[in-house]
Amino acid sequence: MAAALPRKSGFAAFLVVGLLVTLASRFVYQSALSTGFVGSSASLANERVQKVACRGIDKAMKERITSVQKTGKLTDAMRLVAAAKVRRAQDGVEKARPFSDELQGMIKGLVKKLKGSGLEQELPM
Repeated sequence: MAAALPRKSGFAAFLVVGLLVTLASRFVYQSALSTGFVGSSASLANERVQKVACRGIDKAMKERITSVQKTGKLTDAMRLVAAAKVRRAQDGVEKARPFSDELQGMIKGLVKKLKGSGLEQELPM
């Protein structure tokens, strides 16, 4: 039985050493997470990652703002072109109005002259 006692104490020592190694490795792992590599802190690493993400968002936001501004400029230019076309069309209608009035007067005069002849049924007016 004396021989069995040293085995048990050796086994118990092995378990204690194994437990200590596990706890030490867990402590080292946790401390490495909190301090980062080579003395740097994890908070600085997180800030760097956030800054990179913010720069990416800032860049996308700036691109979106410039895109919207360019679209606004194009829209304003298209409005000016459309307004010029409408103005030109209105001027054309005003210039054609006297001719149209004269033509309508002539057609109405012809209809009055032809009223008794029976041809007024064939006229579209």
